[in-house]
Amino acid sequence: MVNRVVVGLTTFGKDERPIGAILSHACRMALADSAPYTSDLVPDCVVIGSMDPIGFARQTGLDSLVGIELELARDTEIHHVELGSATGAAAIELGTRLVSPERNVLVCFGEKMKGKLRNEDIPSQISTVIAIEERERGLGEMPSVAALASLEYMDVFKVSEQEFKDACYEMSVSSLWYGALNEFAYFREPITREQYDDPAVNRIIAAPLTKLDCSGSYNGAGAVFLTAEPTDIRLPAISSAFDNIRLTERNTLVSLEATVLAGRRAFSEARLNPCEIDICELHDAFKPVPWIACEDLGLCERGEGVTCVLKELNREGRRLRVNRSGGFLARTHPLGASGGAQLVELVWQLRGHGQYKRMFSEDQEKPDFGLWFNMSGFGNTCIVGIVEKTEPARRREGFREDLLPTSIPEKYLYLKSPRKDRIIAATRYESPDSERVDVAIIQTTEGDFRIGLTSDASRGGKKRYISWIKSDESWIKTDEELYFVREGYFKGKWAGLLRRLRGGSREADDRDRE
Repeated sequence: MVNRVVVGLTTFGKDERPIGAILSHACRMALADSAPYTSDLVPDCVVIGSMDPIGFARQTGLDSLVGIELELARDTEIHHVELGSATGAAAIELGTRLVSPERNVLVCFGEKMKGKLRNEDIPSQISTVIAIEERERGLGEMPSVAALASLEYMDVFKVSEQEFKDACYEMSVSSLWYGALNEFAYFREPITREQYDDPAVNRIIAAPLTKLDCSGSYNGAGAVFLTAEPTDIRLPAISSAFDNIRLTERNTLVSLEATVLAGRRAFSEARLNPCEIDICELHDAFKPVPWIACEDLGLCERGEGVTCVLKELNREGRRLRVNRSGGFLARTHPLGASGGAQLVELVWQLRGHGQYKRMFSEDQEKPDFGLWFNMSGFGNTCIVGIVEKTEPARRREGFREDLLPTSIPEKYLYLKSPRKDRIIAATRYESPDSERVDVAIIQTTEGDFRIGLTSDASRGGKKRYISWIKSDESWIKTDEELYFVREGYFKGKWAGLLRRLRGGSREADDRDRE
């Protein structure tokens, strides 16, 4: 699969126009970009990517809106794609399957997240990518999932809290520096260490992640015109894979198996090795995500993702430019638009367009091969695409299967001890004698798990849980204010214990959720 690519992008931020107008504007920009390569600027097929236009923009019927705005023939084939925050990349993937010598495909992707929905309601709308049963048990919003992954990464790879904070600050400096050069980015002001450390400026969202460690949600759109006509840039591979939406049934959060699978297929289709990638745009809705992606894609060794992103060096010590657009952290993260915008930025980087001409002017070797990684939820679906110059300056090195991404070794999967006793799941059930009982799974600082029960929340002014599996039935003291926070998940095998406590069957568990 090799597709020719030309692109367009709107400025991201507080765009007040209706979603249809934003998408159509991006389409016109991509079609205008196509003029040097083809005289046929009327698409035979349109693919529209938007995660939740009815929820965010209070609008549906995007096919009609875009078709009328672009004055397309009424029998034009139009598709609408929705795949969470991977929607933009998913729309492009579908477009590459539809394009042919007889059919040009226009792919547009966008989201209007500000304007119709109250700011305080946006996080809960985004959280619909989390399994409903886990949302109901306290894992309520995406920052809490990313916080869990951050803590697990810190524990597994022995990253101290200060090192984590320092790395996040350096990423802020980098993303905002490149964002200042990018006319399409929204956040373009530099940040000082004093500002980053000031809780009044940079409050905690979900420890250890702060406001500046999470991307903002604004408006924006982009478009890609896929044609069989020769262009300067081509798309040799794009691949997707999915994982279990239930985090409780995954082995780890410091590796996303869907990224590994999608990456293996993308590199295989492109016949390219990870070490040959010059530039990449990696999903950075939360700062640790690019670290994990670099490791899952074989760009660096396990545990070296932080260094790979900050030092911009791959596992062989070669230059790897990471998120030179400023990423989501600078451009912001309109869910349906971001994955497609990554490809647009890569095309411009390969062309030396705009700020990238200056940015790469001092490099002896201009970039030839680019990669982008986009995901839905926290690795629910992962999409990896590769883009390259039609006439690269250097030759490929020869594809090697032994260099393909591999799954995380088992030695990194065992559970580490938390920094303090914590409740990682909690619920309530009614016992056979009609007594309502609180149930919690507690992970202790020793690393083991205990099931706690109580029917008395007032004992001593604090909620107390008696160990259910400890033979000595010792008490575990917990503070409801301290521990009942949206930051935990529990491993799948413990879900069975909860079901047994709450009625002994999956059916009983399902009835309780309903």
